[in-house]
Amino acid sequence: MRRLPAYLRPLWLVLIVVLGCDGGNGPSAGNLTVTVLGVPAGSSAAITVTGPGGFSQPVTATQTFTQVTPGTYTVAASSITVGASEYAPSPPNQTVTVNGSANASVRYAPATGNLAITVSGLGTASSAAVTVTGPNSYTQAVTASTTILGLTPGSYTVTARDTTATGGTSETASPNVQVVSVQARQTASANVTYTPPPNGGSVNLRIAGMYLTQSAQNSAGSVPLVKGRNGYLRVFVVANNANTAAPAVRVRFFNGGALPFDSTLILSPGLATPTVVDESSLSYSWNFPVPGSWILPGFAISAEVDPANAVAETIETDNVFPAAGTELMDVRVVPAIDVVFVPILQKGIPLNRRVRGNVTAANKDQYLQLTQRMHPIESYNATVHADYTTFTLDTLQADNGNGAWGTILGELDAVRVTEHSPKYYYGVVKVSYTSGVAGVAYVSVSGNTVGSGARAALGWDWLPSGGTVAAHELGHNWGRNHAPCGGPAGIDPQYPHSDGSTGTYGVDVSPTPTLEPATDSDIMGYCANKWISDYTYNGVLTYLLNPSPPQTAVVSQSVQPCLLVWGHIRNGEIVLEPAFQVNTRPSLPAQPGPYSLEARSDDGSSAFALSFAPNEVADAGGSQQNFAFAVPMPASKAARLSSLRVTGRGREALTLASSAGAADSVAVRRVGGNHVSLRWNATAQPMVMVRDAVTGQVLSLARGGDVEFSTSQSQLDLVFSNGVRSHLKRVQVTR
Repeated sequence: MRRLPAYLRPLWLVLIVVLGCDGGNGPSAGNLTVTVLGVPAGSSAAITVTGPGGFSQPVTATQTFTQVTPGTYTVAASSITVGASEYAPSPPNQTVTVNGSANASVRYAPATGNLAITVSGLGTASSAAVTVTGPNSYTQAVTASTTILGLTPGSYTVTARDTTATGGTSETASPNVQVVSVQARQTASANVTYTPPPNGGSVNLRIAGMYLTQSAQNSAGSVPLVKGRNGYLRVFVVANNANTAAPAVRVRFFNGGALPFDSTLILSPGLATPTVVDESSLSYSWNFPVPGSWILPGFAISAEVDPANAVAETIETDNVFPAAGTELMDVRVVPAIDVVFVPILQKGIPLNRRVRGNVTAANKDQYLQLTQRMHPIESYNATVHADYTTFTLDTLQADNGNGAWGTILGELDAVRVTEHSPKYYYGVVKVSYTSGVAGVAYVSVSGNTVGSGARAALGWDWLPSGGTVAAHELGHNWGRNHAPCGGPAGIDPQYPHSDGSTGTYGVDVSPTPTLEPATDSDIMGYCANKWISDYTYNGVLTYLLNPSPPQTAVVSQSVQPCLLVWGHIRNGEIVLEPAFQVNTRPSLPAQPGPYSLEARSDDGSSAFALSFAPNEVADAGGSQQNFAFAVPMPASKAARLSSLRVTGRGREALTLASSAGAADSVAVRRVGGNHVSLRWNATAQPMVMVRDAVTGQVLSLARGGDVEFSTSQSQLDLVFSNGVRSHLKRVQVTR
């Protein structure tokens, strides 16, 4: 998907797919053919093609543009009117990348409307007897509430007949006949109400099932629960035929004992009892919000319908569920999630024009509230890092054509590795658009990296949609690939629903229980109306119970002198960033991969060599992978390094220690408020790591030799890198 509406939850996550090209003398001119289909003879299409360099041309019929500049072109088609009929284009908007010969196709067809039929009063086991007739001899039988799509505009007759419920009793339909006008691009509605028969003393009630959900659950109730998290109990009572019975349900709660610690009476949600289990409405189940303090290992539930025998039943001995007594809940203990929010300051000279991602101690919870309600976590700890200033030359773009999203994500991960943190680092950026790339993240793979893992993500600061972005990007950090909805790359081949829907009914438990339809798209897809599937919920839960790397592997390694080696691979090209000697926990590949990293000393000997698979950057568009390692290395050995080399897949990147001389002069001064100016010899030292001398937090990975960044501290640690070796200098910020 390529464009979003104004951001309100639910969100269209926009994660743009961009094609890259490389090498040579630059691409040559290409051809673009626009094929137009379905336009009636004698009529013209209404299409506009726009592209690079101000290209804009109308298209009224099939046409080929030759010798056009390579790049991304937009084909926008509008509806046309032929006689009394409106013809709509499909698709109305599309983009196509010209790199040689490219094609786009637009098909026109008569615009259609929809008709929503709502059937009520039947109970859930009986079938309606409704027939819809209309133009061009159209006829359609309807047996339940539905929306008929793609109708030719005109008058439609909805005829409803009486029907017979289970048990042979008649149900009366009203109205019997109604005429509805269906208009193009609109949804008309018709309502049919059935009057159920009285009980007649022939009803039997039983509990067909129940489940406790905290977000996502399946009908069997097999999704595990999270200790301490609020839940919502749904009890499904059914009757043997249509009825007007409204029984109560008594629910008892146990916690490892023979006697219940609590009991509650749930009144009927309606004026009749359904005849089959139907999860599609909360009014079809007997419901109770269960406090998280009750949901502990050993938690069990039992339920009984009509405990006071207020309803005359044919059988009174099948009202308890489960029949064996109690149902033991599967409760898991999930550790609290630790998230460090990093406000990102981006390109803009002077500093007062830099844009800061809006995350503060006051609003940080807004980024995690949906994550907490949707994902299998009970609690989180969120802190806000000092402002981080990036000096990448590219600004964040809606289509990420320059790769800036992945570049800043790589810097953020280098910061995390330097600060030897096992927490999730979530950068927050401000963008100039409301429709485009909204976030990027690494996708965790079990065992990918020792002491590191894929614990970095980046998202925009538009709220409340920024919370939905965070729920998606953190899902990547927790090992989830994309659900197949909206055309994302990196689809999970095991996702169980081909349309990317959740496939199960969910409940947003807090603050007011809200049913999430099974047709919602999964949070890991690109479509709207998002919730989480039981498949994704289970996958995240499995990861959080056994994360990669295990928490014990991170904390068991002592902080020691290490060489930070980092960079990225974009569209096949390898980029090595300047290395730094830092004190941190080692972060090394756990298994070999298609790329090799080698460091050599002044005497030509190998200082170290390792093989690795870089971290995939999800949602960035194009092809980008990042890497950041902390290789154990004493200062004496690091001081003798002369080169770093990364090779793989037929490509190579080599960094040599700069011979341009030392950084002779460094000027650090405050230029107003929290703004600090830093000047140094960038020819000798292409990058400086700026750190808070008190907390050790990284404030910037500065490039260019003349920069401004944000800090209120009066003392800083500057780590100057000549590309391979580095040295530390503590400085005072002068006025």
